[in-house]
Amino acid sequence: MKYIVAFVAVLLLILGIAYGVLFTAPGNGVLKPVIESKIAQNVPLPTKLERFVLRPDRFDILLKIGDGTAIEAKGTMNLFSRYIDALYSVDIKELSSLEKLLGTRLNGPFRTEGTVKGDERLLKIVGKSDVAASETAYGIDLEKFEPANLTAKIAHLQIDRLLYMINLPQYAKGRVDIDAEISNLDLDNLDGSVVTRIRDGVVVPQPVKRDFNLSIPSDLTFKGDVDTKLTESRAVSKVDFITSVATLTTEALTYDIKKGALSTDYRADVPDLDRLFFLTGQHMKGGIVVTGDVTTSKEKVRATAHSDTLGGAVDALFENGKAAVKIRNIQTVALTDMLMYPHIFDSRANMKLDYDTVKQLGTLHAELLNGQILPNRMSFILQQMANFDITKEVYERTTIDTKIVKKRLISDLYMKSRLTEIVSKRGVIDLDNGTIDTTLEIKIRKAMIPVTLKGELTSPQIKVDAKEVLRSKAKEEIEKRLPKNLKESPAGELLKGLF
Repeated sequence: MKYIVAFVAVLLLILGIAYGVLFTAPGNGVLKPVIESKIAQNVPLPTKLERFVLRPDRFDILLKIGDGTAIEAKGTMNLFSRYIDALYSVDIKELSSLEKLLGTRLNGPFRTEGTVKGDERLLKIVGKSDVAASETAYGIDLEKFEPANLTAKIAHLQIDRLLYMINLPQYAKGRVDIDAEISNLDLDNLDGSVVTRIRDGVVVPQPVKRDFNLSIPSDLTFKGDVDTKLTESRAVSKVDFITSVATLTTEALTYDIKKGALSTDYRADVPDLDRLFFLTGQHMKGGIVVTGDVTTSKEKVRATAHSDTLGGAVDALFENGKAAVKIRNIQTVALTDMLMYPHIFDSRANMKLDYDTVKQLGTLHAELLNGQILPNRMSFILQQMANFDITKEVYERTTIDTKIVKKRLISDLYMKSRLTEIVSKRGVIDLDNGTIDTTLEIKIRKAMIPVTLKGELTSPQIKVDAKEVLRSKAKEEIEKRLPKNLKESPAGELLKGLF
């Protein structure tokens, strides 16, 4: 559009200079090479004026750029009042051929045509285009050659054709309809509305996998409604974006055009967390609702998140690549349910996570209150070997301190109940491989029982070192069965000393 406006402005200037001197065929012949030379100085591509007719009351001009671009303008004029009434058309067979002129790579054909009417005080441009296979109609008013207002109706714009046109991979298909009514284009005093509808959207898995290493499901669809109000220097939008895996809504997404700053509230609804496996790499069940706000500027990016979930609450702050998460009073059974892990421990949990997303380093501190170990393979083995039901113990306060190094969690664990104490130092969970490697030092009354957990996180191998328990049980049996007179003899002391 700016090339059309510039072309018309230059044309009016040329007409003023040439008035009364060059309005004949011979005069046009003199002027034509001068204009061609001037255009060639400013356009880094071969150009040619195929047609140049200039009369006191009319003109007819056809400019060719390269092999596949034609710009045509013809109509009537009044040089005294500087009024013009003309038709124009721009026909570009291949946008990539104009890369040197445009300063960026664009692809595909482009065509627009319309009318120009008015003078330097008010120039009205009305046109249509087939940009990205759409049916587009537009109108723009120029006051002293500065854009004053705009109307545009774009129907059935094809997302994949648009991505191709702006030289991006065709990540998605679908269609977009836009209805814009902007009565004031002054960036300090914007006034208008833009209504956008996105329909029949579907993500194309292959280029997403190639460029982002994400295995997008082939049935990932989307649609959206964006209603935007322009006021002063801001665009304020209400957004409803619905996909087959989640819904995102905002009430007031605000973009300050002059400052380049964005702020918005949001609500994200995920009815089935397992549909996000392609993002998380973790199978999950259940749903979640997250609310928060986002602000961005040239200096920083800040986002908050809140969710009432797992019987408690989760709050998070993300700022300039760092995350701080606080988890309050969640149910550990609900958490293991969501992660589809076996039930091991039932308690209420509070956690604090600090994580640097750039360095992929962080810490996690967790406190689990009034917890009980649930029946599992480890508790069954302990029952058999130590004749002790650990599931009846209540752990008033359990602490976990974890260092996060990329996808490795290195943790210290401490648990204490009335009859037991459980300690683990530098236990490792590898999230990349889904494995665990840790040793639990379980003290039951006075007996120490090391238990090693190693292998798959969801079903690790359990190895129990029961030597001390067996020794204690043997000693108890000897105490019971030795005659009283033998217990106090040297032989009795020798037998007890063996254990």
